[in-house]
Amino acid sequence: MPKKTKRQADQPPLTHYWTPPETIIDGGVGAPCVCLATTYEFDAPFFEAELLPRFLGLKFDETENESSFLVEREEALALASVSVLVDHSRFDSTQTTLRWDQLPIQIPGGIQHAKITILGWERLTRLIIGSANLTRSGYRKNREVFAALDFWNDPDSVPLQVLRDSLALINLMLDWSRAAPKSVERARERVRRFRRRARGWRDAPADFTPLERPRVALAATHPARDGQKPRSALGDVFDLWGKRPAQEITVVTPFTAPDPDATQGDPVINRFGDLKLSSDCAGWLVTPELPTTPDDPRMRVPFPEVFGHSWSQMFDSRGGANVNPLPLCVEDREDRNRALHTKCISIENFDSDVVLMMIGSSNFTPRGMGLGTYNFEANLAFQDRAKTKRDGMRLVDRLRLPVEWDDALEVDDVVWQTPDELAEDEPEPVPVLPAFFGSAAYSQTEGVITLQFDPNQEQPVSWTVRLPEKTAESPILFSSRTVGEGDGSQALTFQLPEAMRGVNVVALVVEWEDEQGNIHHAKLGVTVESEAHLLPAEQFLKLNADTIIDCLISGKSPAQWFDQQNRKQQSTGTANDAAVESLKSVDTSAYLLFRVRRFGRALTGMAQRIQKTVPLPGAIRYRLLKDPFGPLSLARLMTSGPRGETSGWCATLDSEHKAFLLAEVLLTVMHLQPKVARKAGKKDRTAITESFDSTIQELQQIMRSVIGDNHLPDNLRTYIDHMLSDRSDTLNPQPQIQNAG
Repeated sequence: MPKKTKRQADQPPLTHYWTPPETIIDGGVGAPCVCLATTYEFDAPFFEAELLPRFLGLKFDETENESSFLVEREEALALASVSVLVDHSRFDSTQTTLRWDQLPIQIPGGIQHAKITILGWERLTRLIIGSANLTRSGYRKNREVFAALDFWNDPDSVPLQVLRDSLALINLMLDWSRAAPKSVERARERVRRFRRRARGWRDAPADFTPLERPRVALAATHPARDGQKPRSALGDVFDLWGKRPAQEITVVTPFTAPDPDATQGDPVINRFGDLKLSSDCAGWLVTPELPTTPDDPRMRVPFPEVFGHSWSQMFDSRGGANVNPLPLCVEDREDRNRALHTKCISIENFDSDVVLMMIGSSNFTPRGMGLGTYNFEANLAFQDRAKTKRDGMRLVDRLRLPVEWDDALEVDDVVWQTPDELAEDEPEPVPVLPAFFGSAAYSQTEGVITLQFDPNQEQPVSWTVRLPEKTAESPILFSSRTVGEGDGSQALTFQLPEAMRGVNVVALVVEWEDEQGNIHHAKLGVTVESEAHLLPAEQFLKLNADTIIDCLISGKSPAQWFDQQNRKQQSTGTANDAAVESLKSVDTSAYLLFRVRRFGRALTGMAQRIQKTVPLPGAIRYRLLKDPFGPLSLARLMTSGPRGETSGWCATLDSEHKAFLLAEVLLTVMHLQPKVARKAGKKDRTAITESFDSTIQELQQIMRSVIGDNHLPDNLRTYIDHMLSDRSDTLNPQPQIQNAG
């Protein structure tokens, strides 16, 4: 069937697919829960400013209101969990917060090149696989291809098998991580959470039926690991295609084998000889177009001449070896340059009405396809009826490439030019970080950096470890001199100076000397062991009990409340005089009864925040134990201010009234415990209950420290004793406080 050029309307940008769908599920998909992503190239600032905010549903924009944006983002990241797996050579140390994990992956003899994103909201999971890296170029500029598949508990969901296979692939990738063990375990727990959710979706189909069309499967490349055989994406495609003859093969690729043997030909094209090709099978090749030269107006492509010869040998004697160079900008159809970064293989048989199309990260190279050498790659292989149009398009039309198929060139009409640079998926010819250096962790709260190393691995001749900024103020943290021979140590620690405590340490720079005396450098990623080692956002450090109560009563999120406060401070207008309004003519804010009632309203706001939190262990633990507007933070600031001093109206309260208000905080938490636990899944209830128990115990300890040996009225003493006991009737007594005036 001759190819036809089909002009397509613009589709939403790839960033759009990080936002939750609005129409699939009645009532919405719920709060964001988990994000797992893999990439080769990585732009951490782009990820933090443009992708995470969409997934998290942030309302503030970094460019318009940075302070409120950071407050909102930090809280959202504390409630959701995010891991990004990056090739170790592309680790980005410009990451601005350690509330999400960046894990370097070091594939032996290859690179981590897969581009998988799995976004999980409460009631829906989205899988995105394609060719685009998590960079501005990948999402905004290049010609890319991707597919977004949605899974939820409904018969209309995409069958779950491809999601399960993608999760298994990420879990395997983690075997090659160079990150701290705790961050790797967090990523594995995120994989397990997606799996548990999928197991609970009884109404979603498990897999496609044998004859169901369209259908999709995962096609992957990865090296061998622990007895598991290596995998080839091209092998997966051939297995799916079977023994049917191919009548048309389309290849879209920006890269090919860098230097194929002229006597052997291109190894990937040669592998297509294993397919059964019809006598009239046509080959269509879409390549980047290089600029012409004044001396030669012929089209030029950045592929070796050996590749062109192999393409010609495979298809010229059949249906034709067609070449379609694609320029950066197609005149009259585009208004900007777009570099070709799409990777696709399509195989069609029109007589049997079958088409198979693989899209994803695999270049048309031995490493990408898994032919004797292996990167880590992820692709989706779609199968459909070749002649069927869905929404007006056949499967191959969905590439949306501005290609004029009728203008295809023959191989001899093209200048084949070996590129000067290595293909994108070739490992850089530089030494990798020695295995002696295991991982690094950082505690913001303690200001301690821990370097884990493997004494069983060979230690470089000499080495040093520094912070990324090599300045006079940036000391050497560790060196070969600090490791004693034969002492059995596996970790070193460094205490940062007090002035540096709380800085954002994302990576360390390792410098080492090899046996030939050559000096090398590499980054070693840094993560935190747990959220307990993270400091709150800077804006939270000046909070006191009054400001927490103000925010909780307002009904606004902390980010909205901070924004409101900033606007008030920046306002040039003056407030109405109290005498103008009769309701304000008498200031009652200092009255204790007013304060107690106001405190009750704040507890109502706090309870609503906790109840609205997605019932996952990490989110509930943060809301109870670490939230600057949570019960523990409020209780601590009622007894001592941000610097240890009592502040605000709490300074005027005696122990009796403080004890009563603390008891109300404790009672609120106790009331919430069974409600929140019931909303959680069975696997999560134990962890959530433990967080409530820890919160209750800490609140009880604060109450005991406030009461001390002070005398309390009898009915208040009875009430407090109930709150400090483990009796099941703790929630029943409702005392009247004496001397409230």
